[in-house]
Amino acid sequence: MSGQSVKKRFEKHLRIAVRFDGTKFVLLDGSALPVLSKDAVADLVLAPESIVDVNVRAHVLGEVLVQILEEHSHILIGVSPTMVEDLKSDDLIRPDVFPIASDYWFVWVRLEADLKLQVRGDQEARLCPCVCAIPSLDKKAQSLNHAFTLISEAYETLRRSHSGNVFERVYAQVTAGKWQTLDEIRIEAIARMQADAKKIPSKPSELDGIFPGA
Repeated sequence: MSGQSVKKRFEKHLRIAVRFDGTKFVLLDGSALPVLSKDAVADLVLAPESIVDVNVRAHVLGEVLVQILEEHSHILIGVSPTMVEDLKSDDLIRPDVFPIASDYWFVWVRLEADLKLQVRGDQEARLCPCVCAIPSLDKKAQSLNHAFTLISEAYETLRRSHSGNVFERVYAQVTAGKWQTLDEIRIEAIARMQADAKKIPSKPSELDGIFPGA
């Protein structure tokens, strides 16, 4: 082991707890950081969700963002009729209206932004936050999961828990007269992403300047 490596191994390191106040890092009590020497190097350890730009966050995490539905898309969120007390509500739509082969009854929801998936290298995928409007409740949700919870609380009044699998409960019209679950749309989107990745040669990312060597 070289002398330089030994020195680095045993040199002292100081951990300073800081927070970001919106413009700069400060100590936890709000006071300024101590004056540091030029070219001082430190590790920034934070939760990935702290990175506001989802594209940069995905790049850092080695994830890919895949758009699966466009802004202003109208989708349907399913509720179980056995959990609904008032099936005569005008806000509830029977599945045979579309038609959709499902036991769920539906509530309209409108996407206020593009709906995207974060796909990891092992193909695990999760939905990105997406503001959506629920006209029948005159409310907005911050994500599809949030929208389902609001809808379930309002209509599935016989349920004790108001969480559910939105990949199975959400339907979108992909072509005229054809509706698919969000899970089917997710699977097809990942398949297209993989096919495109094989066709297109890799090229430097526009983020490489931000994260050299990434």
